[in-house]
Amino acid sequence: MKILMALDYYRPNVSGLTLYVQHLAEGLAARGHEVSVLTHRHVADLPEESRENGVRVVRAPVGGRLGKALIAHPTAIPRAAAEIDRADVLHLHSPLVRAVGLSTLAATLRVPIVVTYHCDLQTPSGLIHRLVETYARVSQNFALDRAKSAVTYTEDYARNTRALSDRIDKVRWILPPVTEPPDTGRTEAQVRELYGVRGGPVLLFLGRFAEEKGLFFLLEALTRVREVHPAAALVLAGENKLVPGETVGERLAPLLADPGSGVVATGIVHPDAIADLFTMSDLLVLPSINATESFGLVQIEAMLRGVPVVASDLPGVRQPTRMTGMGEVAPIGDSAGLARQILKVLASPERYLRPRAEIRAMFSLEKTLSDYESLYRSALGLGAAHGDAQGEGGGTRTPVE
Repeated sequence: MKILMALDYYRPNVSGLTLYVQHLAEGLAARGHEVSVLTHRHVADLPEESRENGVRVVRAPVGGRLGKALIAHPTAIPRAAAEIDRADVLHLHSPLVRAVGLSTLAATLRVPIVVTYHCDLQTPSGLIHRLVETYARVSQNFALDRAKSAVTYTEDYARNTRALSDRIDKVRWILPPVTEPPDTGRTEAQVRELYGVRGGPVLLFLGRFAEEKGLFFLLEALTRVREVHPAAALVLAGENKLVPGETVGERLAPLLADPGSGVVATGIVHPDAIADLFTMSDLLVLPSINATESFGLVQIEAMLRGVPVVASDLPGVRQPTRMTGMGEVAPIGDSAGLARQILKVLASPERYLRPRAEIRAMFSLEKTLSDYESLYRSALGLGAAHGDAQGEGGGTRTPVE
């Protein structure tokens, strides 16, 4: 089957969305499908086309930027049309600025569309940002209305997100493709030395330094945690400087420069070294504050390494701890409530441990890949999709298996 996936940012950009698409694309390619990714050349020195772990990556030139939003150069349109024309299925990953154009091309060329709705979109204040958000919502709804099927991670998120709940008859929920971080062989002491982490217990945040991640609530919660655990440390891992449209890294710089704060920023950690972060951590905290977070893949990665989680009570985000029992849910944007749940887990960590095999079986990469294959076949009219929500058929092309 020839599958074309489209999204605004792809590797080497690091986010939950890019990792999701990478794992899905590479997993399907390993099953023998011809998978291409159509994205932007968000960094000038990236190649226009490359092959990465069995996946063909095509990068369109950027014509302009509005905050985080990338505007494709007009020359990208003919290339996009050519890529869609050779595909059996167009798989859009939303939020996606180009969704209107790509959906229109696919409809014209009679290529069925599948949309994965990764998260809602909320921009910073300001007229330009609001215009971008409005256009992105219109674009996303345009694509959803023309899609054979839409996918999100959980029923919880689907029923609590208007763009999906309004179209619930075509929505399916498929758990995200989770891969287990490889073990590096480093000991806890070696990892602590590597990142300069002192004291304990160690709290871990893993993600971009972005406003919606709720870092300032986490820092306020740390103050309360240190009233009970004076030597508690907080490790902030992830991109903290080159985050488009964000100033969180700049605002945190004075705190990170203070050796007495107990806060350490590692910067970007290579995917092959992510397991090290869990090796030295007692608890992962996901304090996100709005619907731009819909699940939090990092929660499952932590659980697979035996690390419990405290996550915000957001639709979708609260599901991993509910499904596994490996953590607690904290009120949104409430530093006192966040601290209370952190302390609860730290007081009895053994209550939150589950066998790795149990977590692995619950979040099976192979099942996720099979569910998507079923969805593509349904979009092509080759059989009904199975799962929690009804799939729709009616495709017009015959895929190459």
